[in-house]
Amino acid sequence: MSSLAAARPARARLGPWPYDDRVAHLVLLDHHMVPTSADVANWIADAKHQGAHVVRTGALFPNSVDAFFEAGFRVADTLSLLVRPATVSTPPRVSGAVRLRRLRPAMLAEAAEIDRRSFSKPWANDPSALGDIMAATPYHRSRSVHLDGRMVAFSISGRADRSGYVQRLAVDPGARRRGFARLLLDDAVRWMMRRDTCEALVNTASDNHAALALYASFGFERQPGELLILERALR
Repeated sequence: MSSLAAARPARARLGPWPYDDRVAHLVLLDHHMVPTSADVANWIADAKHQGAHVVRTGALFPNSVDAFFEAGFRVADTLSLLVRPATVSTPPRVSGAVRLRRLRPAMLAEAAEIDRRSFSKPWANDPSALGDIMAATPYHRSRSVHLDGRMVAFSISGRADRSGYVQRLAVDPGARRRGFARLLLDDAVRWMMRRDTCEALVNTASDNHAALALYASFGFERQPGELLILERALR
């Protein structure tokens, strides 16, 4: 599936859902936009034309969902949004001999395997989806942790205007509770702060208590309301 070529190509992207090309993944490229009923109808028509059986959105802010509900979408998942102001200091770096490496495009297949083992279906990312995450913001920083020559964790963060985003952070289940998530998150937040961001944002599943506790320890505060992932069957 290709990017939308309709009236507003710069505002939304329609592509295949990772590991399931029967599902069209609709991503709004401006989280401030409020889609109209006509927007949603056009996106549904485009997904049908491309042969999708289901269209599923990325995370939507509460003010963006009304037109989707009117078009018959339902809630597929709920996410909590957390924000960290730039005035909050970062925790000390994780001690130890582990060093971070740049996550290069050639390493995305290995990172996708970690992502697949870390997140249950249908929320895992394939290499193409991880590449899209890297390209989603004008600037990004991606890092990985390696043990004995094998990648065990990675993170992808981005910056747009003066906002920073922790876009993906995954640790192989067999390497958890060793401080790798804290190391990657600390690196991401420090990078954002060096680049004069005014806030850092992250979202995670509303029932992921371990992740919520990790982000809270870094000064992230849970915001009122929830982000929604919506979907609708097309056939």
